[in-house]
Amino acid sequence: MRADLEWFRTFKAIFDTGTMSDAAKELNISQPGVSLHLSSLENYIGHPLFERNTRKMIPNERARKLYRQICYSLTKLEEVENSVRKRSGKERMTLCLGVYSGLFSQLIAPHIADLDFNLIVQFGDNDKLSELLESGSVDIIITSIETPIHNISYQVLGTSEFIVAAGKETDISQFQQLDIENKGQVRKWLQSQLWYSNEKNIWARFWKLNFKKESDFAPNYVMPDKNTILRCLEKGVGLALMPHSICRDSIERGDIICLWKGYVEMKNTLYIGHRKNSILSDEIQQIKEIMTTEFEKCHNESCQPLR
Repeated sequence: MRADLEWFRTFKAIFDTGTMSDAAKELNISQPGVSLHLSSLENYIGHPLFERNTRKMIPNERARKLYRQICYSLTKLEEVENSVRKRSGKERMTLCLGVYSGLFSQLIAPHIADLDFNLIVQFGDNDKLSELLESGSVDIIITSIETPIHNISYQVLGTSEFIVAAGKETDISQFQQLDIENKGQVRKWLQSQLWYSNEKNIWARFWKLNFKKESDFAPNYVMPDKNTILRCLEKGVGLALMPHSICRDSIERGDIICLWKGYVEMKNTLYIGHRKNSILSDEIQQIKEIMTTEFEKCHNESCQPLR
């Protein structure tokens, strides 16, 4: 593995300014980009270079030695760059986004080619995404939980409706014949099926909401994300709790079945969270507009369940 020159530029900027945020301003990149460069350099060297506290990045002895070794060379290189740089071109900024993989495929992926900035994407659940935003590893997230974090702003993206989706090969004939008001029969039939899941909290919430008790069985297949579950349902047998928006096209094609919405419809409110007063405010606004527009398109219809 070869070292990247940008790692050393970032290291020098942190050393000179004393903070990650000031280094980001000096380099005209995002704070998550600074963090990524520094961690890459530290991994390459095999040792930490700074002691981190709430206010400053304090260089250790290895950092001071490295700084003496590279400072003159980097300064001269910057002078050469400044003398030959074309003034007419605008530098591309880099935005770091944290999102559920299913929503990324649905809302953002179709517009990647139209963006006028670079994009680094990280997937995760609510806890991981909040941690990434709080630590400065990403600039903006989509989440279903408003975590109170200093200097973070949240706006509602929209509401997502959950359904019980069935694979097209699933035998649902018995379910169609059930007395739907008999919760015991419905619960027993649901428990007898093969289930896919990727979120324990959603599973527990649906069961408690509809049957007023904790679930006493576990999913058969635990998948990494909802897109994977969707592919499995399209090809086979089983049930899953899924956002209708992700399933909509598959339902229209007849690849999966909108089986049931529950006695009480379950919905999730999604939020966009991002840093206030970011140097990437234009890029954040652009990605927010894309996500909001696409979300409204995907969630403007509801499916009609079999029961």
